[in-house]
Amino acid sequence: MTALPHTAGWPDPASEMVAGWYRRSADHLPAPPGLRELIQVPGEAFGWGGHHTTAMCLEALEDLPGGPALDAGCGSGLLTQAWLRLGRGPVLAVDAEAAAATQTIASLAACDLGTDATVECRSIETLSADEISGRVILANVLEPVQWLLREKVADRIPAAVLMSGLRPGAAGPLVGSYRTLGLRPVRAMRRGQWECWMLSP
Repeated sequence: MTALPHTAGWPDPASEMVAGWYRRSADHLPAPPGLRELIQVPGEAFGWGGHHTTAMCLEALEDLPGGPALDAGCGSGLLTQAWLRLGRGPVLAVDAEAAAATQTIASLAACDLGTDATVECRSIETLSADEISGRVILANVLEPVQWLLREKVADRIPAAVLMSGLRPGAAGPLVGSYRTLGLRPVRAMRRGQWECWMLSP
């Protein structure tokens, strides 16, 4: 028996099923035939697939309209990767943490999906209304950042909004604010102490 030079996938779990997706590290075997796959390289960014907020987003992606997406606060990049895997459209992925952008880029490279994604280390404050208008917004971020994103949306109507990372009861005012743009809630999920809401015209 020979010891491995390192533990594959550390510090992330080796592999798991998350909302119908097989999430693995780049050091582990590919998904069994017939399973959709996400490759997550080790890193420090938020977005481990097993977290309730990420899992709910992954479950909801196919119910969103296709087209360009904005992954606001992309973390480890799993939502960006899944959007591309589904062939829904290009993605602008942004995160204020350099570690998140680095991990997202590395994970996309590991599965050869980087060509339709623009990954940038930048804060949501730097987004322009034109970068938001007409896109599907994927936002797995906490309530204060959700409000910041809503302010940046201004009166530019997104194609749809997927909000996760919200505590129970926090979504009401946000949903009400998006209603003024003609977006309405079409789906809501709760796992543990977290909620995920989908809004669409």
